[in-house]
Amino acid sequence: MCVVRSQQDVTAFYLTALASGEPTAERLSAPVSDRFASFVNAVDRRAPRTALDLGYGRGTYTLALARAGFQVVAVDQVPTHILQARLMGLPDWAGRIEAVQQRIENFSITRRFGLVVAKDVLHYLRQDQVREILTRCIQRAPAGTGHFLEVFTDITRTDRRGRRVLIEDEAAYAADTFRTTIERLYTGWDRHMSLTPHCERNTDSAHNYFEANRITLRAYRTIDVETHR
Repeated sequence: MCVVRSQQDVTAFYLTALASGEPTAERLSAPVSDRFASFVNAVDRRAPRTALDLGYGRGTYTLALARAGFQVVAVDQVPTHILQARLMGLPDWAGRIEAVQQRIENFSITRRFGLVVAKDVLHYLRQDQVREILTRCIQRAPAGTGHFLEVFTDITRTDRRGRRVLIEDEAAYAADTFRTTIERLYTGWDRHMSLTPHCERNTDSAHNYFEANRITLRAYRTIDVETHR
């Protein structure tokens, strides 16, 4: 038997988790990864010092980008006061952050960002929405731009009663399908992809409630040409 969760259910869950600090599969309270830190250090100096963080959650990666000297646009459907509360009393670099409350698939990408981050969020969208968002980012990417994506594939969710849980309109990528999508979209980019198995278990449960493969993409544009898909 399967249980289908709506997108509204997902939003409500993350609002509660962000307010209470409850753990999630994305580990929203964790510091930025070493993979991300090395990615930022490798971004070409030709790229604009502007960054787009799609699905910022608690804002950990947004803050790291601002500290690194980027002007950051941070987009998420959660209320912006969650991020703004973290900025209170921080140094002047906190003023480099512009928080936008909006679903990322509806965000209009009109600027040229030197760095784009989408961590553990794209899998919640439909596959056509993922392609559209990434295509818009790629079309406006000048030479030196870096994209950092972490996407869950091959997802299995189970509730406390052992029932399979599905999310309405979720991408439901298999690892090979996502890799193929990236290869087609990021033609001519310097790409580095890795896959890491990931699982989460409740302390009072005998089984994993979340199992998946996490694919990390670090992509760099080496030439400044328009890409059309």
